[in-house]
Amino acid sequence: MQAPDEKPEICWSCNENEATEPFAYPGAPLTLVCARCLEWLSMRDELEHVLGQSLELAERGHIDEALERLNAFLEKSRGCDHDRRFARRVAHVRAMILSDAGRYAEAEQACKAWAQLGFTRVSERWEHGFETALALDALGRPREALAALEDALGHRDPYLFSVGEKLVALVELSEKLGQPVDPKWQSLAEAVAEAYGIEMPAHESLAERMLALAEMTREMLPKCARDSENDDRTRKPPQLDE
Repeated sequence: MQAPDEKPEICWSCNENEATEPFAYPGAPLTLVCARCLEWLSMRDELEHVLGQSLELAERGHIDEALERLNAFLEKSRGCDHDRRFARRVAHVRAMILSDAGRYAEAEQACKAWAQLGFTRVSERWEHGFETALALDALGRPREALAALEDALGHRDPYLFSVGEKLVALVELSEKLGQPVDPKWQSLAEAVAEAYGIEMPAHESLAERMLALAEMTREMLPKCARDSENDDRTRKPPQLDE
């Protein structure tokens, strides 16, 4: 029982409300969060399950059922998705599923709806630009596809995760349009090499260097992520507004 002069424990997730509800990650010690954060954290965990189920259904060809699962989660989580993070994750997966299913016109519309939700991270812009480019290129609009990808990559992501497929797309779309990769992307290639802790490939053209970088980093993590994996310090639980 809390002593009369003892201050209430504050929720570690929002750092605002009194912590009253038990919560624990699998295998982690029990802690306390506020009721609002408990709902959000529970829904966040459910989202990962729903996304996995939807992608599995899509791989088996059950596209509409996969999309229905996503729609049902959006409706269920509407009341606690205050920053629309869940909606953006669902929008990304929806675009991927439609594109992989060859439903490119629908994928383009899904990307437009995704953009209306806004972006909070550069990585989201990159993924959106990439998915948009895939749809537009498949619809026979490679110039628009390249413009969408270049616009997204114009926002520099300091972490450069999953960059290889974007480099390949830049090269392939440029070649499809019969033009070299714009020299302005040399700085991106150099940043990728630096982020992954590797030497720039010594090929003559920027396109060849980008393709080589994509292959070299295909199964690698950036240096910062590798360093983090070797750090045995306790990871702080994610904040509600991260």
